Amino acid sequence: MALTDIDPADLPEWNSSAPAMGAEHPSSDDSSDQRFGALDRLRALHGEAGRNLREAQFLARAPSGCVVLMLTGSLALLWAGAAGGAALKASFAWAALVLFGIVAMIRLHIRGFARSLRRTPLAEAASDLRLLLLYGGMVWGGGAFLIMPDLPAPALVFLFAAAPSLGLALSLKDGCGFAAFAAPASFLTAGASILGAWPLDLWVAGAVLAATTAPGLVFWWQQSPLRQMLLRAPAHL
Repeated sequence: MALTDIDPADLPEWNSSAPAMGAEHPSSDDSSDQRFGALDRLRALHGEAGRNLREAQFLARAPSGCVVLMLTGSLALLWAGAAGGAALKASFAWAALVLFGIVAMIRLHIRGFARSLRRTPLAEAASDLRLLLLYGGMVWGGGAFLIMPDLPAPALVFLFAAAPSLGLALSLKDGCGFAAFAAPASFLTAGASILGAWPLDLWVAGAVLAATTAPGLVFWWQQSPLRQMLLRAPAHL
């Protein structure tokens, strides 16, 4: 196409005095949208960093949770054995299953966290640890059927179900991890108490469930949107 074929009306008005509205001079609305988008991205990054920190701390506390399980498991075995509990084979089987979960948690901590934190997929490692806690809770609750004597003392049942759950709540400080262990452990122990017609079965079952529900409510309140809204409220309100 020749230059003489170009319509002068199609050419840009280079000599026009109207201000340019291109990318070099964004409008006020565009600037506001960009600022709000940057703030949203900053909030998202802040939330992601907070989640990564909590998951890293959760993985770092895994050994202390293992210590809690070993101590409370040893105490439960000694007390149940002194009260005429299960035979040696049943006690050994339960202890071996609990120890298997503890070793798996220690192995996860060493391979995924203690060796190199930078190379650790934190979300995946934390999910694996919670799955191991779920396994540990099911095994622990099954111990109520394996190692308990025929008519155990209510204090023994309460210690067996509540002590490890409360210890994990204080040591791990993770709501999902606590629930993964405490829910099966407490429900299985309460079910064994009722099915076995142990002394004060209903009262003991209720006390076990209440003792393991209370920390769960605390964790829920810490992550509650209502609590976050109250914390962000002005101080004079």
